Order: sequence, then structure tokens, then C-alpha cells
Amino acid sequence: MAEEAREVVAQAGQAAAQPVVEMMAEWGRVYLRITDVWLARGLAIGAFYLANKALTMLAVRRAVERRDPDNPDQPADPQVGLEAEVDSLLVPVIFYSQLGYQYFTSVLNSPFLKACLQTELDGVGYNQPIDVSVERWELPNLPEGGSRIDGDDGGGESSGLAGRLTRTDRYCISPQKSELSTVAGDSGMPEDVSSVAGVSTGASQEDVEEEEAGPSQAKRARLPQQPPAQVTSTAPQAELQDGPLKRWRAMLIHHKDSPTAQTWHKAYIYLEKGATMVTSGGYQKGEGVELLLEGFILMESVSPNDVNYILYDQSWLNLHQTQFHHLISEQLHVNPDSTPCLLIQALQLPGGHGRQQAINHVIDVVLQHGETDPMYKHLAYVYCALAYTTRETTRQSAPALSACASGLMNKSDHLTTLFFAAVFSMDVSVPQAIRQLNHYIHTAPTDHFWVPHAHYQLVTLYGQQDPSVHRDRILHHYNMAQQTDRNRLPVSSPVPSELTDPARRVYEQVMAQPVTSHT
Repeated sequence: MAEEAREVVAQAGQAAAQPVVEMMAEWGRVYLRITDVWLARGLAIGAFYLANKALTMLAVRRAVERRDPDNPDQPADPQVGLEAEVDSLLVPVIFYSQLGYQYFTSVLNSPFLKACLQTELDGVGYNQPIDVSVERWELPNLPEGGSRIDGDDGGGESSGLAGRLTRTDRYCISPQKSELSTVAGDSGMPEDVSSVAGVSTGASQEDVEEEEAGPSQAKRARLPQQPPAQVTSTAPQAELQDGPLKRWRAMLIHHKDSPTAQTWHKAYIYLEKGATMVTSGGYQKGEGVELLLEGFILMESVSPNDVNYILYDQSWLNLHQTQFHHLISEQLHVNPDSTPCLLIQALQLPGGHGRQQAINHVIDVVLQHGETDPMYKHLAYVYCALAYTTRETTRQSAPALSACASGLMNKSDHLTTLFFAAVFSMDVSVPQAIRQLNHYIHTAPTDHFWVPHAHYQLVTLYGQQDPSVHRDRILHHYNMAQQTDRNRLPVSSPVPSELTDPARRVYEQVMAQPVTSHT
């Protein structure tokens, strides 16, 4: 232990003595204030810093700084200044580019900068709870606390590759009622999303090996070899229990061995039970709200169009919208911190800053309550909804990726979040997006909704590089895209032409090229 402590102190001394590379011009800076939670002890962290300067600055650097692994000789961006001001603890954070600034704001706007600082300070001997804030923004042509990205004024469509994912109807319902825009624009997020949340969202070695050699035997075994049979009027279907979603459950009757179908069937049951409890109580009792949310969570439905259509359309639950809104309002009047009511209210809001703020409020309340809150175990889903809403609202990938990372820290295999993280990475780093798409494909069942989308997108991404080099991968993913799209569950809609057309053009280009033999 003593040897390890000496090594940490030595590392801290080296970090504290590290000079700033003069060749890099400073783009801007902010000051990060770290204080004690308990005001009576407000200067304790300052005293700890005076007694342990090297260790304290090492902890702050580990939590804040980001380095480019391809350019190890360049300074960190953002970079923590050499010394802090002892007023509580005021630490300069220096940016050498807008990219570094955008990375910093993305982690600042999530819980994980504070969490990382707390963890690193614990590691050097300061184990008291802290608060984190930012002041004295010294930035070029940006409002205080702003995060505008050049070339993106916050409106309009993204010009990036992932902007092609502008519309996908998830369910077999009216296209006018359901759309999922997963556009991603220019972003300041670092290549590795896991660097934000401390979780791995990239491909494992197994993913990489599978990508090199094609799908494993186990993966191939899970692929249906024939298109699914169409549901007809059969005895098992006739035995289905009545309910508003009976015909949707009937569409899954021949897919009982599919884990995705089992999940969706369970979601339909939760939705029906929740709706029954709401209506049988005359829209006076809120017991059914949590069951409705369980259904949305299992379906991974996060867009307001999907949520509202499922709640109120005649072909779905057909709830009375005005009465249901009144029920939620009454429940919140009695208990303003009821997170199930806050969440189902937020999910119904139209896309925009209001929905983003409402979901953030849900997260704040859940984290305040901790594990006793009924929505605590579903934080991954709530962060997924936040990521979707943030990207739709701001047209910026960095804060959306931060929300994805927060969600994956709570549930590392939340499939829609894995897919969103890959999509939002496309304008940041194509290699990282490719790794994350492969990781999602490796993690998800082959009939999960986004799997054919991911295969088609990989074809397009490989085609943007050198199609001749990636010929085998392009052919593999295009064939898998067609097969998984053809074998999708009957409750899922086909992949839109915005994805299939670019992939088809890449495939046709590769097929038109002569095959070169390697001797």
C-alpha cells in the first residue's frame, strides 16, 4: 500500500509540473468551482488542497481533461490550469478549441462530471460530498454558458450522415402519427462516448472478431431462415383474451420463441392493464400510470408521437385525453414529486425545450429520491428519452451523447440507447460509429427493431470509405440488412428508403467492380 501511495504521489507531482504547450493558442476558458455540500464546512476542500496540492490537481485533471489518443504530445483539451484559487476551490479549465469546450459542456450538463470528481477526490483521500458549478466564462462570441456549434444555428436539418435517419415509423400505425427522428449533426463529443460516463459503449473484442469473420454460428442460429408466417384466424388466436390491443398481441402469436416478441407481448399486457385501471376508476385514481409506463419502457417508446398515439388512438388504448390529463394534474397536485406522473406527463409534451426540461426535472427528482423511487430502476429509459429529445431540440450530438452515456451507465445493454449512441456519433467519428453499430448488432436479438437499420447504415458508412477494401463487409451487411428487414416482426415497420437507397447504391457499386484476387 505504501508503494502504491508513493506511486500516486509521484504521478501527481508529474501532472502538476506538466507545462502547457505554448504552440497551442488558448481558445477560451471557464472556472470550475468545487465546494463542500455542507456550508458549515465550506472551506474544508480548500484546506485539503493547500495540504495536498499535487494530489488534488491530479484528481481534478483525471475527471476533467480529455486527450487525443492519436496525438499524445498535444495538451489536453480541455486542460486544467496549473493551480487553483483557494476560495473553496476555483479551478481554471482551458480550451484550445471549440471541440474541447463542447466536450466540457456535454459532461457538465450531465451528472457525471460531479460523479467523476467525487470518485477521483475519494481516491486521493478527500471523501466529503461536493458540489460543482461553473463561473467566469471567457469565451469568444458565445453567450455565457452557451454551446452553439459553428454551422448549426439550432434549427433545420442536420447536414451530417446521420441526418438521413430523419424518419422511421416504428410501429404498424399511421405514418402521420409516428415518427422517430434520429438526426445527428456536428458535435463536439469525443470519439469514445464511454469516456464521458465511465462505461463501455464500443465494440468488444468479440464484436471485432465477429465483424472480421462474419456472424458467429450462434448468431446465425438465431436468424429465421424463412419470412415469418402471416397471422391468420387460428384456434390459438381465437383463445386470446379480449382487450384493446388484442389484434397486436395476435400478430405475435407465431413468434413465441422470439425474445423481442415476448418483450412486446408483455408490454401490451402492461399497457392494457394500466388503461383498464385508469378507466375503471373513472379517471380518478392514478394506480394505472406505472403500468402504462412499464409498457412504454418495454417498447422503448420515447417520441411524443408514439406515446400520444398509443395512449389515445382508437386502434390502441383509446383513453380520453382530457380526462387523463386531468387525472395526472390532480395526482401531481397531491404529490408534486410523483415521478411516474411527472414522466408520463413529460413524455406527452411536443418536442422542444419544454419537453427537454420536463424530462431533466424527472431525472433530478429520481436522483434526489434514490433507489426508493419507482422510476430509479428505469433511469436508462428516461435518459434515452432525454437523449432523443435533446437531439431533436438542439440539433447537437454532444449533449445527446452525454444523455446516452448517462443511460448506459445505468443499464449498459439498453438497446435503443446503444443504437442512438451510434447514430449520434456518426458526425463525430465514423470509425467510432462503426464500432458502436457493430456492438449494438452483436448485443441485440436479430429481430430487434433497429437491427436492419444498423446493417444498412454500416453499408453506407463502409461505402464512404474505400468500398474495394471493405467489399466483404459491405456484402455481408447488405445481405444481413435485407434478411433482418424481411424477417422483422409483423408489428414493426420496414426500414425507410432514406436508409435503404444509399445502401443499395453502395452495394450496386461494389457488385459492379471486378473482384481482385490476392495471391
